[in-house]
Formats: sequence, C-alpha cells, structure tokens
Amino acid sequence: MDLLILILQGVIVAATPLVFAAIGELVVERAGVLNLGIEGMMILGAIAGFSVTLDSGSYLAGIIAAAAAGAVAAFLFGVLTQVLMANQVATGLALTIFGLGLSALWGQGYSGESTVPLAKIHIPLLSDIPIIGPLLFSHDPLVYLSIILVAGVAWFLAKTRAGLILRAVGENHDADSLTWTKRPEFDPAG
Repeated sequence: MDLLILILQGVIVAATPLVFAAIGELVVERAGVLNLGIEGMMILGAIAGFSVTLDSGSYLAGIIAAAAAGAVAAFLFGVLTQVLMANQVATGLALTIFGLGLSALWGQGYSGESTVPLAKIHIPLLSDIPIIGPLLFSHDPLVYLSIILVAGVAWFLAKTRAGLILRAVGENHDADSLTWTKRPEFDPAG
C-alpha cells in the first residue's frame, strides 16, 4: 500500500508543471488563439528555473526565472501571432522547436546536476489521515498553488465580466463589437 501511495504522490508532483501550462493554455484557447508553442514555453521555463535555482541556491529565484522565461516566450508568440499576424500553427511549431533547441544548448553545462526537492508542507491533522493524508496533504507549495490557480482561473472565466468577454471574443471574434470592447484591450503589445 505504501508503494501505491508513493506512486500516486509522484504522479501528482509530476503533473504539477503540466497543470500550470494547461491553465495558461486554457486561457489562450478560450481567447481564440491556437498555441502549439506551449511545449517550447514549458521547456524554456524548465531550464531557466533549473539553472537559476542551481546557480543561486534559491528556489524562489528559480520559480521567478521559470515564470519569466515562459512569459517572454508567450509574449513573443503573442506579438508574432496577434500583432504581426503570423500563422499561429507555424509560429507555435517554430517556438516549440526553438525552445527545445535553446534549452538543449543552455542545459549542456548542467548535465548530471540536481537540486534538493522543495520541502513538503504537511497540513496538521489532515496529513495524518491514513492513505488520504499522505496522498493529498503532504506536498510542496507548488502543488497547492496549482490547485488554487485552477480554481481561480475557473472562477475568473465563469464569474467575471472580463472572463465572459474573453470567452465571447474567443468564440466569435465579431462579438467584441457587441460588448463595447475593443479587441486591442486583449492585445499583448497594447
């Protein structure tokens, strides 16, 4: 039983970066943009976060660097596809290939290196519940942050005016004229 709990804990931890990427991808897709460059953004964030964490010894600096690298790649994708009107499919695939190549080049000096995992947060009383406690209530802060972000983005898209406008414009690009909203409001460069 302990082996099964360890495997499931590992699955939850391994899925956390995918949850962060999926949250961003959900918002982009709901806005009506096809982003095939998400893998390139993820790998650039991964190597930036790993290298900064290893070089600085600070997990916070690594997390910020990972988010910044992903944001820069996403901004580049947004400018190319929304401002310069480049083909979204070709740009996304190019960004993925670029991200994979740059991360391989950047990561050559870090081959074989590793860091100590983030400390787990054990929620008092709840983490002591058999089976469920170690499975759900003994994770690092990023796992809990991803769960909070999923709920926050779901609430934003479903319950706020901005979320409704984002979804409406994503479904029908002509809907922005019906909501008295100008499209450049969602423009990454504007």
